[in-house]
Amino acid sequence: MCGVPYHALDAYLYKLVQQGYKVAIAEQMEDPSLAKGLVKREVIRVVTPGTITSAQALDETKNNYLMGIVYTDGIYGISTADISTGDFMVTEVDSDRELFDEINKFSPSEIICNNAFYMSGVDTEDLKNRYHVVVSALDSRFFGDESCRKALREHFRVGTLSGLGLDDYGTGIIAAGAVMQYIYETQKSTLEHITTITPYSTGQFMVIDTSTRRNLELVETMREKQKRGTLLWVLDKTKTAMGARLLRTYIEQPLIHRDEIIKRQSAVEELNMNYISREEICEYLNPIYDMERLIGASVIRRPIQEISLHLRIPWKCFLISSGYWANSEALF
Repeated sequence: MCGVPYHALDAYLYKLVQQGYKVAIAEQMEDPSLAKGLVKREVIRVVTPGTITSAQALDETKNNYLMGIVYTDGIYGISTADISTGDFMVTEVDSDRELFDEINKFSPSEIICNNAFYMSGVDTEDLKNRYHVVVSALDSRFFGDESCRKALREHFRVGTLSGLGLDDYGTGIIAAGAVMQYIYETQKSTLEHITTITPYSTGQFMVIDTSTRRNLELVETMREKQKRGTLLWVLDKTKTAMGARLLRTYIEQPLIHRDEIIKRQSAVEELNMNYISREEICEYLNPIYDMERLIGASVIRRPIQEISLHLRIPWKCFLISSGYWANSEALF
């Protein structure tokens, strides 16, 4: 336990989280000059490798995923979320090979799982060492079928999960619900920027096993583990952080359905054949900041000064325009 200067918080967080620690952040909840006895303090957020949102700690060109894995009756339910951008996905697989392919594809910073996963035969120590990921088993209360369904229904404000397309993902629902409960418990915020959950089948994309991904050097080289020299390095001419992450996703998850491939090719051709329009669009995109993560940061209550810095507007003006003014007069 320690106290750090507020302005240096991100630097300390980054170092601790890089070592795999979970950090509870407590703040004073009352004015010390008015308090009687000890000043009241509360934990306002718990930062973990999969839930950190600090711009200093994250690579803007790649997602920072938290993955939930649930093992029941020979099925692995997998849910992946990036709270900095609002991405939230769910799927199911029935073999260790497919499980490791998903882990390799998303490269999560943190994996949470049920105790049954530890007893499924998967070598968790090898998993930690090979993928440099923090793996931890949560209490059974996170994995109750009804509590997981309730967490998803309440967050997405639906009466049934059928409308979310989750009917065929019984085990996946538990994984997604556990991830949602874990994020709520650690971030203590509304998570309003997570507006959708995307169920997908591994058959929607080309299956590329771990060895093939490594040998093809799609997003990192075999030896140096760097971007330079990879397929992503050759293709990446994106102008925004959001575009860089999307391109990375396209490379790691190649399409296999003809209609979807042609649709994407047509979009590329449209810009390729219109030089003037393409250059104008590039010019307009250049000054755009990472809106996905800025929105996520505002929902999770990152410091207003940090958000407005990225937007290049006075932070008092940002308070007014974003509706924070009424609750922030004391800051002035």
